[in-house]
This record gives sequence, structure tokens and C-alpha cells, in this order.
Amino acid sequence: MTGPAALLLLLPWLIYGSAVVQRYGMRDDYSILREAREEPGKILRVCAAMGRPLYGWLLETSVREAGDIDGLSGMRALSVVGLGLLGAAVFLLLRKEGWPTAPAALLAAFLTVMPSAQVIASWSICWPQAVALLLTVGAYALARRGFEAPPEALWRRGAWCLGGVVAMATATLIYQVSGLFYAVLLAAALVLRQDTDLRAPARWMARHLAVMGGGLGAAFVITKLSFALGLFAPSPRITFETHFLDKAAWFVTQVLPNALALNVLNATGSAPPLAFWPMVALTLTVVVLGVFVVGRRVGRAGVSTWLVGLLVLTAAAYSVSFLASERWPTYRTLYALTGVWSVYFVASLLNLGRRWPVHGPRAVTALLGIFVVVSALLAHQHSLELFAFPQGRELALLEEGARQVMPARQPRVFVLTARQSDSSAPLRYLDEFGSVSVDSEWVAKEMFRALVEERFPGERDVNRLYRFAAGPVLPEPRNYDILVDMRQQQRSRPIHLAR
Repeated sequence: MTGPAALLLLLPWLIYGSAVVQRYGMRDDYSILREAREEPGKILRVCAAMGRPLYGWLLETSVREAGDIDGLSGMRALSVVGLGLLGAAVFLLLRKEGWPTAPAALLAAFLTVMPSAQVIASWSICWPQAVALLLTVGAYALARRGFEAPPEALWRRGAWCLGGVVAMATATLIYQVSGLFYAVLLAAALVLRQDTDLRAPARWMARHLAVMGGGLGAAFVITKLSFALGLFAPSPRITFETHFLDKAAWFVTQVLPNALALNVLNATGSAPPLAFWPMVALTLTVVVLGVFVVGRRVGRAGVSTWLVGLLVLTAAAYSVSFLASERWPTYRTLYALTGVWSVYFVASLLNLGRRWPVHGPRAVTALLGIFVVVSALLAHQHSLELFAFPQGRELALLEEGARQVMPARQPRVFVLTARQSDSSAPLRYLDEFGSVSVDSEWVAKEMFRALVEERFPGERDVNRLYRFAAGPVLPEPRNYDILVDMRQQQRSRPIHLAR
């Protein structure tokens, strides 16, 4: 098992390594670089206000070490390390649960290259989410160890389960939705069960959901106490959903399709790629056929276990986002949900392969291998063409403008902010894949300042070297000395000097 685990450790480097070393950042990266240096504690307070104090601590510490734009690549490297560890850890757990070696390795590999993982690897400030995912895997492993302890060893069982709750709570205090990855591991164990009595899997799942819920609840209580004691002020964004039927309809139409598409991205501002809806249909078809095979082999109890488990774990994998009032179907919030459906997709294919004992399993393994290879190639392409390259072009446009700053002249700089439709990426989805960073004044200001600071590292306050303005409307030429037109990304015209 050490061979596949070692390969899984290296896989994210092969996929994302070329993007990690590129010089780029995304909208929040630039302001956070400044805040870590000039406003110590602010990042922690902002993240803690949203119930993520450990995220804030990890982020502020790492950004302070990163120091500048080039240092952001080190934070992305931490993400890649985390994803490699995640793949190896999931593989080892799958093997313990009884998964065959090849399918276990392929499933673990896919979990590190699907769209949610691509966001973590490609966005510097997302690296703590990889830590939270690892803690969630640890929580499941601890709880599993506890439930395997002899019934008479209550203290041992309780200690292991308590450790699982603590690990789960810690993961939740980093990033709430990352703790929901526990549901993925539950799904991976559930699909292997062949109980003829529904009570056994129900009790097993209830125990694990108690650990998962205990961790989530503990993190919620800690967050509320931090607000009550005045340690942190709650964010206005922390509000609960009140229209659950409407939210359920939104989930089915706006969120679930992204998870069912597995390795195919959705798009904003245009129709989804041609492969999007066929992939959704394929996932549903494979899972339905897999349930049918389970029914033929185990009977109604097996079918009920699969279907009820799928419904419960789908709800668990999106529970935090469902309860929150915000409706923002980003891929970074879909890791657990996509993971649950990925498990059922792979398990269903394996069940279909067993219908033909001679060649079926090998054929299914080969198909899974092709699927994962294609997914890995897409992940590599997306990390470059939807993150590194378009963000790098934006940075280059502003960098060319920063080179024109002559302190003696105190030039007037105007940045014409871009629209999301100005993106140079071939596809765009919300604020993640292919999005434009410089679409607002504050981002333009932070990026330009960071670039001028690189030119004049000894200057205490670079703001006095130039006069800055930005906006979506171009002023008269007499009102600026340097114009940076961020709407020229696709034509690669970095700078226009006013006459």
C-alpha cells in the first residue's frame, strides 16, 4: 500500500506544480499581504467574525511569512502538500474499509483533482482548507477506531470518539464546510456494507453522525462564546436561512448539478460547456444502475441502505451551507457534496463490473483510470488557464503601469476597472475559475500599491509617490498622467500613457 500512497503524495505536484510557481495572486491576496504587515490581528478578527478563528490564525501567520506577491507561491505549495497528504490518507482509509487497491487509489486521486480541489490548489489564501480536510479525515479515523473497540472497553471507546469530536471541531473552526468531508468517508464505508437488516447500518451511521454533529456543535458553541465574551464581533454574514423550501429548490437547480457533473465545470455568463449536462446525466444513470445491481445482490435492505444513505449523506455534505442564508454555489463549498457523489459513482461502476466476473472488474478499473487521467489533465489545464495565466495578465497590466511611476513627478494614476466579461480566460465561474480580480476600486488600489512597494522597497509610505484613482468610467485625459486600462486583458495592451 505504500507505493500507491507515495504516488498520491506526488500527484498534486504533477498536476498543479506549474501553476504554483507562476507569479500571480487573486483579489483578496493583495489586501491580505498588506494587512498582515500593517494591521496585525485584522485577518484573525475578520475570519473569526465568520466563525473561522483558526483559519484567520493560519492565514495571518502564513501571509506574514510570504511577505510579497512572489511569496504567494509558497502558500499555494502548502495547498498542494495538503492535497497530497489528503489523497494518501483517504487511500489508506479506503483500504482499511475493504476497497480494492486500484479503485481506492483512483477514487483518492480523483478527490485531489476535482474542481473543488483545483480552487484550493490555485488560490493562495485557501491553503488552510486543506488542513481542515486532513483534520476531518483524522476525525473519521479516530471515531472508527473507537467504534471498533470492545464494548467492555468503554473508556477507550470514549477517548477515541472524543478525539474524533475534537478533530472535527478543529476542522470546523478552520473552515466550516471542510468538516463536512466526514460524509465522504462515511459514504465510502457505507457502499461496501451488505447488511440484510436495516438496523445495523442505521446504528452505525447514527454513531458516526453523532461524532460529526458533535464536532460541528462544539465549534458552534465555541464561536458563540467568543462573541458573547467580546473576543470577536460577529459578522453580519452569519445569519440562518428562513425559507427552506425555496432554498431546497435553489439547491436542486443551482448546486446539485455542479456536484453531479464531477469533473466538468459550470460557467457564469454563458451556457455550461457541452459536456456539463451529459456528465450530470451519466452520473445519475450510473448510480441508478448501481442501486439496481445492489438490489439484485442484497435485496431491499441493500437498496434502502444505499438510497437512504445517499440522501442522508447528501444532506450532511451540504448542511452548513444549507442552513446559512447566503446562496453562493462556489466550488470551494462543494468539496464534500461532490465527494459523496463521486464515491457512489465509483462504487456503482464497480458493482456493474461485478455483473461480468471474467472481464468486468478489469474493464471498470480501466474506465476509472481513463476518467481520472482526463480529470487530472483538466485540473492541470484549469489551474493554468483559469487561474495562473488570466490572473497573471491582470498583474502584468498593473505592473507595467507601476513601472511608469516617477516619484519626483507624483503622477496621477487612473485604473479603469474591468468587467467580469473582460476576462481573458476561456471560461468563467463566479469569483473562482476565470474570474476578474480588478473589477473594483479597492482591489486595483491594493494591487497597484503592492507593485509600487516592490519597486521602492525602502519607502515607508508609497502612497505619497503617486495619486491614485480607479473606477468603471474613463475620465478626461487631462485628469490623469498614467492610465491602466484593465479592459484590455484579451488584447494584451498593458499600458496607455496620457499625453
